[in-house]
Amino acid sequence: MANAVKENKVVFQTGSQQRTEYGGKFRRTVEMIRSGAIGELKKVRVCVGNPPAPCNLPPEPAPAGIDWDAWQGPAPVRGYNKILCPDDVHNYFPKWRNYREYCNGYLADMGAHHFDIGQWAMNADDTGPVKIIPPKDGVRDLRLIYANGVEVVHGNKPDWRGGTIFYGTEGTISVDRGPWKSDPESLIKDYKATVSLRQPKNHHDDWLDCIHSGELPMAHVEAGHRTASLCQLCNIGYELRRELTWDPNKEEFVGDKEANKLTDRKRRKKWYRI
Repeated sequence: MANAVKENKVVFQTGSQQRTEYGGKFRRTVEMIRSGAIGELKKVRVCVGNPPAPCNLPPEPAPAGIDWDAWQGPAPVRGYNKILCPDDVHNYFPKWRNYREYCNGYLADMGAHHFDIGQWAMNADDTGPVKIIPPKDGVRDLRLIYANGVEVVHGNKPDWRGGTIFYGTEGTISVDRGPWKSDPESLIKDYKATVSLRQPKNHHDDWLDCIHSGELPMAHVEAGHRTASLCQLCNIGYELRRELTWDPNKEEFVGDKEANKLTDRKRRKKWYRI
């Protein structure tokens, strides 16, 4: 998708609204980080949930009116379960996203938003880490190491359950859709950033404005692609449980066939198109 957008010179916006919504707190945080408000950036913690688990739900009779084969799409065939495909979907938060066969866990669900803010603040919209270092066990504290030495860590903190935390040599900034704080405490209120990013009215208007102006939307296609890739790198690290070397230019693992196979997934024949 990213290549097609560039080759055809179209205006494409990724649906990652944190860059333009929520009162501008994410944009303001990025401006501050890039301006040196917390000194040299050393570490980013992305506070999102777990990677996916293999699906072990028991099969149940499929209700009338549900095309279970179509719902599964290219995923492996298995029996229906209402947790995956609830019959009262409007009053239920679908948990198919927990399972590896269908989705990429809460890590990629909210990670698609909060890893994005880390990438944006690091001015890394066209690149990624060079090392992925998972913990020996557990589902948090995987580390992504960038070429400049910045470390991005996955997983919640007991005192900060969502969003992104930036650690520098002279302070920290924590930002989420609700809470926003800094150390020193006055930083987010008083600091005068030297970097200024465009301030669209909202996410939808940004896209429409860019169609007219030809500018890149704040959440442009390469940014969306790189953040999505980052979530996948985390999940592959948790699955393989060993250090991995990633080439962000070629977008492939270095000398690791097993890991490179996991950058795609098998699809059922009827759903596969060349």
